[in-house]
Amino acid sequence: PGDRLAATLPAHPYRLGPAAGEVFGGLGVDLPALLGVPRSDRPLLRFCTDWTEQRHHLAGALGAALLTALCDSGCLVRRPKRVIRLTERGAAVLRERLGADVTA
Repeated sequence: PGDRLAATLPAHPYRLGPAAGEVFGGLGVDLPALLGVPRSDRPLLRFCTDWTEQRHHLAGALGAALLTALCDSGCLVRRPKRVIRLTERGAAVLRERLGADVTA
């Protein structure tokens, strides 16, 4: 699966780099297992713009797996109408794992 992690994804410029397995693994996503799952209509990763915020976001099977992992770990809480809330734990995890400052 290592070669597949760095493969260019069709239809957009996104790439999973050599550290993708470690990064996503640290967030609770078993990327090698996800790569081994046959997909029907849902690609691993795809270019997508959020319809409300008009910002790019991680879509496809990888985005769904990341959302599930972050909800299961208590980093995110699902709210009604497709809204999610980042918890204090989630802010700490994103800061620690990704260096992301989500206070703004």
